Amino acid sequence: MRRLVVLFFLFATLSAAGQNSELLIPSEKPIKPKDLLKAWTNPEEFSLKLQFNENDSAYREVDLDLLDSAYTIAFNRNNPRFYTMSIEAYGDAYNQDIMRARVESVYRYFTMRGHEIVPVRYAYNPIHCSCHGDTVELIRYEVPTDKQVYDCAELPSSRLLFNNTINLKGTVLVTFRHNPVECVGGSSGCYIPSQDSSIRAYYTQLILKKGSIYSVDNTKDSCPPPVQISIEEHLDYQQVLNKYFLVPHRRQIILPIGYVVLHSSFNRKPDECPTLTDSIFIRFPVTEGQMESRLRVFAKKLGSKGMEYKPLATKMIKNGPVPMIQAALNPTQFDTIFIAKRINEDEVSKYLYPADSPTEQGAVTIKIDGEERSFKPFRMNNKGEYEFRKLFRNMLRIIEEDEESVGPIIDNPFQNDGDEEIE
Repeated sequence: MRRLVVLFFLFATLSAAGQNSELLIPSEKPIKPKDLLKAWTNPEEFSLKLQFNENDSAYREVDLDLLDSAYTIAFNRNNPRFYTMSIEAYGDAYNQDIMRARVESVYRYFTMRGHEIVPVRYAYNPIHCSCHGDTVELIRYEVPTDKQVYDCAELPSSRLLFNNTINLKGTVLVTFRHNPVECVGGSSGCYIPSQDSSIRAYYTQLILKKGSIYSVDNTKDSCPPPVQISIEEHLDYQQVLNKYFLVPHRRQIILPIGYVVLHSSFNRKPDECPTLTDSIFIRFPVTEGQMESRLRVFAKKLGSKGMEYKPLATKMIKNGPVPMIQAALNPTQFDTIFIAKRINEDEVSKYLYPADSPTEQGAVTIKIDGEERSFKPFRMNNKGEYEFRKLFRNMLRIIEEDEESVGPIIDNPFQNDGDEEIE
C-alpha cells in the first residue's frame, strides 16, 4: 500500500517536471486529477520513464520507489491484465553502449525481483472447468520482453515525445501492455475428446460430445493425454442367464437382461466432479419385444444414502433403421451399465420361475414380504431348450434369424426428432 501511495504522489508531483523519472499512462489528452486513480486501476498500458546519472548505467537509488511501484502493478497476482514488457533506450550515436547497459540494468531489476533469470509473473486466471465449474488457477508465465536501443538522430521527432509533451532523449522507457495472447498463448482450453466422437462395439454405441469427458476453458495449461475408452459387452442372453444376478440395490428389485462395462483411461470419482453434465450418450438397439418391455438404462449414481444403481432418463429412438434406446451419462459413471427393468414384489412370479435352491443355476434370492425366496430366470425343457416366462422372454434379445448388422449410426446422434421418453 505504501508503494502505491508513493506511486500516485510521485505521478501527481513529478509528471509536469519532464526531466525526472516518472510513471506515465499513454493518453492523447492530459488526465484530470479526479480521473487519476481510475486510470491507474489495472491499466491496459502504462510506462515508466527513467533518468540516469551522466555516464552511469545503473538506475538511481532515488528511482527505486518508482521501479517498485511499476513492479507492484504489472506483477500483482490480482491484476487481471497480462502484460508484455518493452525496455527502450533513447540515446545518441556516441553513447549506444551505455544505453544498452542501462537497458540491461533495468532488465536485471525485474528478473531479480522474481528471483529468476527472466522476468516471471504468477497470476490468477479465471477458468471454467467441467469438473470444478467456475474456478481460478494460478499460472506462471515468462513475461515477453523486447529490449531496444535507438539512435535519436534516426527517429522522427514524434517518436521522441511521450504523450506529445515529454522528451525521451537520454532516458529508458519501460512500457507494459496488456496482451494475453502473447503472454499465455492463444489456446482457449483443453477438450477431451477434442471433437464429437463415437465409439462402437458390436451392439453398443457410445457418443461423446467435444469436451464431454473433460474440458477447461481459458487456460494455458497442457491438456491431459488423449483418453482411451473400450466397451466390454455382456448382452448375449445365454451368457447373462447362466450367471444371473440382480442389479445391486438395497431395496429395489431390478432385473437385468444384459450389461456393458465402460473402461476408460481417464476416470473421475463420483464425488469428484459435482458440476459434470450428462453429455455422453450410450445407445443400444432393441427388438420389438424389448420395446414393449420398456427397458431402462441403469448406472451408478451418488445420492444422500451413498452409491446406488438408478435408472437414467432413457429414450426410445424410432426414427432410424433399427429402434434403439438411449441414455445420457457422465464420466463418473464409466463402470458397469445395465439394461434392466425394475419390478415390484408382486410381479416377481410374472417374470421368474421359483427355484428349488439358491445354488441352482441362475438362481437369485429376493426378499418378499420379509422372507427370502429363490427364483430363476429360466428352466430347461425335455429337449434341453430354455423356457421363459413370457414377460421375461420379451425382455431378452432373442433373434430368430442371423443378424449381421444392427443398422447404421444416425447422422445426428445428439438430436432425434420423435424420441419417446420411457417412463
